[in-house]
Amino acid sequence: MYTIPKIILKNKNRIEEDFIESWNLIEKFYQEYPDDSRPFTNDALRLIKEMRNCNLDKELRAGQSLWFFLLSRNRWHGLDKEPHIRITFLGKNKMNIKSNFHGEEISKESEVNYSGYLKKMIDKLLEQEIILNEYEDDDLDAFFASIDTD
Repeated sequence: MYTIPKIILKNKNRIEEDFIESWNLIEKFYQEYPDDSRPFTNDALRLIKEMRNCNLDKELRAGQSLWFFLLSRNRWHGLDKEPHIRITFLGKNKMNIKSNFHGEEISKESEVNYSGYLKKMIDKLLEQEIILNEYEDDDLDAFFASIDTD
């Protein structure tokens, strides 16, 4: 019988803790804005809760950039060309989902829930390896330059 070395288990636990903390921070980010000033806040918090109930907070990093809710397999913040999903909450129970895998970006609008296209893209994201990136602040310039503002 093969046993997993303690160092691997310790690193896996640290990564999981980092992922969970990223979800705590994204939840706090959306909680700080009243729904009347940003009509998508309730939609965002409802989706985050639904996804956390599926334990995605242990498998994916959550983050935000401007108006986007980002999901990736990166341990730390920052994206360059790594696979990720970008969600924009549109209000009235609508969201725009942009998946980016290997430079191919696909966009789809749907209702705010963890099913259908979003679930399919998250399943695809979960197939990706965890990326142990450690970006410096100046590396974020490349990420922000890569995001279009449509």
